[in-house]
Amino acid sequence: MSIITPQPNVVSITDYKQFATNVGTANEDWSDAIQRAVDAVTQKASNSSNGFESNIQGVVVFPIQRFKIRKPILLPPQGVVLTGTSISSVVLDDIYTGKFSFVPCTIIEKTTNATIGGKTRKARGGAVTDDYNVDAFFLVDHADNTTNYNTSLSNLTLYSTAPKHVRYGIYAPRTTHATFSNIQTYSCDYGFFTYDSWMTTIDRFYVRDCVSALCWQDDGTNNGTGTTLHASSVWANTAQVGFDITLLAYSTFTSCGVDHVRSGASRAYSFKKCNGITLNGCGAEDIKGDVLYFENTSGVVNGFYSYYLYGAPPSRGTSAIIYVTGNSRVVFNACRFPNYQTFDPADRTYSLTIANNFNQIVQNGANVVFHMCQLPTNGNPYVSYSNNSTGHYVDESGATTCINVGGVVYKGTMANGIKRLQGTAMPTAGNWKAGDIIENTAPVVKGNAGSKYIVLGWCRLTTGSSNVLNTDWVQMISYTGA
Repeated sequence: MSIITPQPNVVSITDYKQFATNVGTANEDWSDAIQRAVDAVTQKASNSSNGFESNIQGVVVFPIQRFKIRKPILLPPQGVVLTGTSISSVVLDDIYTGKFSFVPCTIIEKTTNATIGGKTRKARGGAVTDDYNVDAFFLVDHADNTTNYNTSLSNLTLYSTAPKHVRYGIYAPRTTHATFSNIQTYSCDYGFFTYDSWMTTIDRFYVRDCVSALCWQDDGTNNGTGTTLHASSVWANTAQVGFDITLLAYSTFTSCGVDHVRSGASRAYSFKKCNGITLNGCGAEDIKGDVLYFENTSGVVNGFYSYYLYGAPPSRGTSAIIYVTGNSRVVFNACRFPNYQTFDPADRTYSLTIANNFNQIVQNGANVVFHMCQLPTNGNPYVSYSNNSTGHYVDESGATTCINVGGVVYKGTMANGIKRLQGTAMPTAGNWKAGDIIENTAPVVKGNAGSKYIVLGWCRLTTGSSNVLNTDWVQMISYTGA
């Protein structure tokens, strides 16, 4: 018995050029031509007599050309491939003048902010409705209460000349096994937007002049937005929140960058309610706000590098180069964070405001480990460590643990769960374990002649939150002999 490997249906968009309207005029529109090509390969697959082919993608190939569209293109629930001509489709960009010119590549240019009209899909067992009546280049459709499967877009430049920013480059509410490679978007609020995408690969994805390059957004159910994302070489240039990620799990970001964040929420990377997040070799530059923000998130950051970091204006409120809050668990390995810039050549009125710009914030139950990292020093030095937060610092000098108990910051070491910290008084708040020790850093001679002593510190006798001398804590005393 032989097994026949089914082949996908392949068409060129030029085969449908007769459906393009007003070509060569200000009202040129390839929307219907592209939609007909997409629908044609999809229909061929569904009508095939070969049972294997019902799951095969159709392929629409675009040559090197600029294709103007006036409304979004709707991609079918069963995956389809749209690909430009060459993987060398890139843009030359002059970052100093803000001007850019396209080298020969496949360009999809949207000239209006029109939508396809009313269209919705049910999701999460009918609990959620996904609205497709949105301004976008591509709408990735899904059947009710399931996901889109195996869609692929590659080698395309999505360029907006619409009166306002196009809202989405790729609007994909629910996807799985999707691939988006060598995509560029210009003047789109969101390069890629989803409520639930898993087993998705985004590679060589360049988003300029946006709100966010990648956005995984809660649909209101708090049920998770996906897993197993692999994002590599994604670049957000001139964004408000470069990566805006919520409720994503066990996913990796590799060699990603965020540049020129100076407005809006002003965050380079934002992770909320995420678990198992890894950043490898990512970076940021020219950021006027938070560089890395983690809220109720667990993750690892390896080899992060950044420069040209500016303090946020006082109107922005509290800002930090490293901001970890809300029971997060984050490990930083071999990362380098420079000091804040004190001068901004692009803004002569700029001055660093120490009061609202912190080097790092670790608070509200967060636990952080900095392993062989270079940390900033010229911002507000107060870290917080509030609500049983802990910071662990390992460098050439050794290991230091920092905690905040009742507003008092203790520093020292922790081994096998037992703390050996430094302070000036016995703790009066917080949870402690039997065997914890507070070393007194401000000893004074006490007692009378012949029995003078100093208090070396306090040793914990019990485990819990009670803090009573001679019941929970005992003084460690050394007599002076005088």
